[in-house]
This record gives sequence, C-alpha cells and structure tokens, in this order.
Amino acid sequence: MYDAPVSVDVLVSAKVDAQASFARTVAASCSYIHSESRRPAVLATGGVFDADAAEACAVAEVASALSVSTSTVTEWLFLIRTARPAVQEAFDAGRLAYAAFRTVCRSLAGFHHATEALLQRVIAVAARCTPGAVASAIDRILADFDADWHRIIRERAALERSATVRKLPRDQAELKIRGPADKVAALWRNIAAAAARGVTDPTSLPARLFDAAHALLTGAVSGTPARAVIVLDAATAAGLAGEPGHLVGWGPVPADIARRIAGDATWQAMITAAEVAEPRAGCRCRCPEHDPPTDSEPPGPPMPAAGREVRRTRRMPAGWTPTTGKLGSTTARKAS
Repeated sequence: MYDAPVSVDVLVSAKVDAQASFARTVAASCSYIHSESRRPAVLATGGVFDADAAEACAVAEVASALSVSTSTVTEWLFLIRTARPAVQEAFDAGRLAYAAFRTVCRSLAGFHHATEALLQRVIAVAARCTPGAVASAIDRILADFDADWHRIIRERAALERSATVRKLPRDQAELKIRGPADKVAALWRNIAAAAARGVTDPTSLPARLFDAAHALLTGAVSGTPARAVIVLDAATAAGLAGEPGHLVGWGPVPADIARRIAGDATWQAMITAAEVAEPRAGCRCRCPEHDPPTDSEPPGPPMPAAGREVRRTRRMPAGWTPTTGKLGSTTARKAS
C-alpha cells in the first residue's frame, strides 16, 4: 500500500517517475549494445570481425536479461538512433510514455522540415492523449502544418493494405485488416448491419459481429451495403475549399476522401439562414442613404433560435454537386 497521502499530483508524479525509469532502462540497454558491438572479437578463422553479428549477439543478450523479445530491443535501438533531440529529451524526462515516444518517432519519420515549435506542440499533444489517440492527434497537426506533404504521405500509406492472421492460445486466431479508413469503415458498416439483423441472438454483441463477418466473408449470406452518411460543406463538395468532412459513425475524413464518398451518393442539402433585420432608418429598402454600411459598427447579439430557419432540399441523384442558383424546391420550417 502507498503510505503517503495520495492526490492527483502524486499520481502524475509517480507516472512521470515510472516513465523516466523505463527510459533509463532503454538508454542503458542501447548504450550496452553499442559498446559490446564495437568490442574486438574473433568470430571466424582468420580473425574476421563482423560488427552486425556482434550487435545481434548483444541484442540477444539484453533481450534475455530483461525477458523481452529481440525485436523489442531492436526497436529500442532504432528509435534511440533516429529520435529528434526534443522528442528524446521529453522521453528521458518521463514526459512521454514509451508507446507515445514510439508513435511520435514513427509519425515524424520523413518529416524533415519540422520546426522546434511544431515538435513541442506534437510532444505536448502526445503527452496528454490516451495511447490509441496519439497517432491521429499528431496526424491532424502535421496535416495543418503541411497539407501537401500530408496528402503525399496518405497516398503512400494507401498502398500499405494488408490482411494478416495470428494464432492465439486455446485454438483461437486473429484476423487483422489494414487499409484506407473509408474502405475499412465501409467493411465495418456492412458487418455491423449484418449483426444488427440478428438482434434476437442471445450471444454477446462481439460474438454476433464475428458471426456476421464470417458469414459475409465466406459468402454464407449476401451483404446488403449499409448506408454511409457523409457531412461536408457545399464549398468543399464543389472543390472550392478543403475543409474535412465527417463520416457519421467513424469521424473526420480529409476533403478529397469526403468528395469521393459523396461522388456517387444521394444528396440532401441543409441550408441554415437568419432572417434579415429591418433597416435602421425605418425604410424597407437597402439603399445606402437610409442604411449605409458601417464596418466599425460592433456586431449585434446572436440571432435567437426562433429567428433562424432551416431549408431542406429534395434528395438529389448521384453525381450532383452544389451549384449557384435558386433552391425552388425547398421547404422551410422553424428550427426547434
């Protein structure tokens, strides 16, 4: 038991100390491997020294001593050798857990024009995120900093599609599928829709999801594509802006992917507008004499909900994009 009074500050301090302690273990391991791999040794007849073989032996020795895999120790070596100084300093100080440190290093690989301010922003975000959210948070920061680089990296990442199988204890196995987020989301929607059709099944939801995935992949049932709902503004849909869209049930997606998903979709536009206020001079016209524009005039209070209306268009066929003109088919209703 912990005898001292416990507070949130104590918990945070203990966490930082533990992370710094592990960082020292990693640093000491890498230092030992570095020194051992440079020690002269006769590995074959004729006095031939193989530096790679010497390093492999040192890695195996450290892995055995610490009861970890050789691939884990090899990863330590790679990260310590390639980490940016600011990221390495944050890891050594205990500000970054090892998982966050690894994710930061991988996310910054190939990003050679990072400024010190950007690195500190990435470190701060990685330090306060949960482990599973670090990669996405860093990805958004890098996309904001350099949109062109991020687009190229996404295109390269799209080529890294894979499907792997790993055996597990008790006659179990794991199937892992990796690919572009929008395509994986489409797979998941179909699986979830198939599982929902068996809501009377007394088994747990994870079990129903597995059964649905098995049935779809083996062709036992024909999957009806589930409907995807994408939300994006009109300018982005028309290619005039680059704001990200939102794939309902999944999260934000880049503008180009949002446009691709919406390209063969059934559209329905939602237009929110505020009612126009009366002219200040009591005249109903908008003439400059009675209602001159004044840039210096402070903005008025926000329009209350009762003063807004939402216009909903009819559903448009696939391939339709927003264009300038009247929305003659709209029906208006007061926002609730």
